[in-house]
Amino acid sequence: MDVNQFKPRNQELQKYIDSFYILTHPENEKEVSYLTFPTPFSVVAAVLNAKSSVSSERITTTYSSSVSLDTSLVCRFNKPICFKYQGKIKEVCIYFKPLGLNAFLQKPLESYSSSFFDKFIPFSDYEIAMQKILELDDIDSISIKIEEYWIKKRIGFEHPFLFDSIHKIQENPKIKTSELASSYNISQKTLITHFKRHLCKTPTEFKKILRFRKALTKMQSANKKTRLTELSYMIDFFDQSHMVGDFKSLTGISPKAFFKKLKCIENSNIHWIFT
Repeated sequence: MDVNQFKPRNQELQKYIDSFYILTHPENEKEVSYLTFPTPFSVVAAVLNAKSSVSSERITTTYSSSVSLDTSLVCRFNKPICFKYQGKIKEVCIYFKPLGLNAFLQKPLESYSSSFFDKFIPFSDYEIAMQKILELDDIDSISIKIEEYWIKKRIGFEHPFLFDSIHKIQENPKIKTSELASSYNISQKTLITHFKRHLCKTPTEFKKILRFRKALTKMQSANKKTRLTELSYMIDFFDQSHMVGDFKSLTGISPKAFFKKLKCIENSNIHWIFT
């Protein structure tokens, strides 16, 4: 399996998209599977000539000559998801920054998502356009066409407090939801409603995932040599037991076991454990 990761070249798209990757799995390779973990991003994917079957926290994508394109949205998950690929697979996967995908949608993000893995067809021409792009042979040409397509779909997104809320959480992951709501003279219920509507996560879920992702970045930059006690304080956990609890909740295993198995794709935000 080959994975090519790209950062958007278009400066306008850089505001909304963190990165995207193109995954290819040759027909003659044995099936591959990996665990992926909760992220603050909204992840949009399209797979050429394939169909996906969904079971409890497992997605199996299989080559199918009778299916032109399989599309999906992943933005509502708090536990690991296992992805398995069988046969010839060609996939593009786009990592939208928090609130980023809303800038391309006519309706709030929650209107497109009801589970941890959703069929995603946001535009009338989406399936035909993505199919034509994925049928290109050259990886660089695919990346260029992806950007050309999505920049045409940008309609923008504004919100009176969500962007600032996310900034405050990034600056201080320990901030209480009540404190956050009070700073905008709104109720906690209103704040939670807007987070769910446009992020498909509550403020508490977002903070938990953000701390977890910061831990991955810190350990990646330190080549996994940082002690767990030190790590817990570096990334705003209350203590090591707090960090261990969050890791087990989001990954199913302890931090020690997790970091031993973890693989990072091209020094990016893409972290997998191959199974």
